[in-house]
Amino acid sequence: MARLLLVLVLVLVLAVAAAVAQSMASAAPSSSYRTYRCGWCPRRSTASLLPPDAGALTGAPCWFGGQAAAELAADGGFHIAAVGAGFFRGGRACGACYQLRCRGKNACSESGVKVIITDLANPATDTNRTGGGQFQLTRDAFAALTASRDDGQLASLVDAAVDVDFRRILCAYKSKNLAVRVDETSSRNRGHLAIRFLYQGGQTDIVAVEVAKAAAPYAAQSAAAPSQTKWQYMTRREGSPGVWRTSRAPAGPLRLRLVVTAGSGGKWLRADGAIFPAEWHAGAVYDTGLRVTEVAANTCGAGDDNDDGE
Repeated sequence: MARLLLVLVLVLVLAVAAAVAQSMASAAPSSSYRTYRCGWCPRRSTASLLPPDAGALTGAPCWFGGQAAAELAADGGFHIAAVGAGFFRGGRACGACYQLRCRGKNACSESGVKVIITDLANPATDTNRTGGGQFQLTRDAFAALTASRDDGQLASLVDAAVDVDFRRILCAYKSKNLAVRVDETSSRNRGHLAIRFLYQGGQTDIVAVEVAKAAAPYAAQSAAAPSQTKWQYMTRREGSPGVWRTSRAPAGPLRLRLVVTAGSGGKWLRADGAIFPAEWHAGAVYDTGLRVTEVAANTCGAGDDNDDGE
């Protein structure tokens, strides 16, 4: 009798284990679901071919574009692209990297296309067009997205907007550190400094920037009373949030530190030594020596949770 009860218990345990395993298998997403949907934004967008009358993507709104940017992007497997004003958000989207995939995948490539935002789409190019996608792509980028193999296919899609899923992905510049470009409105004599960031890696946003006077090389420091660094915060320029500015930049060479989004919080990054020489000037680009590799928890928007790509 005891043996019979033991057998019945074992059978019951095995039956329960089998039921649980089947339930977990049915609840878990398939492999294709995980590789395609995991990490993709619930919000949808559209992508279209940059119209012929739009001209080349110069990168003027982001101070980063043109042939040089296209070649640098291609080195990491990316293309350059423009986005509509709602997504561009005054420049916050500049330099952000996205992966796009068609929602109707029959005529599109499985891996989609990776793009770096370098331009603001010109609303005038959407006149009398049924397309006018939120993402506007070059011919090479659109061909990669749609798996179009010849100019005839591309020509038929000029007035079409393709529904896409998108997600923020890591930017990777193999040969570039994070750099700062001094805006033309800057004036060293007046202490006015305005900068834009270039080659921002990772999957992050810069949310705070500060500068401070750097110590002169080989300057004597008192071990008993080391000098205290006085950091001057910078603010986003109204109407151009991609530009950070201060009207109280210290004289002399300058240090730089910034906060990037990382995980669900932020992380300070500080460059060693002076980034800006004492004779810094407008239009110059300076290497910070930093490589940004952090990943933020939010992967959808170009700057904050309100980005909907629509």
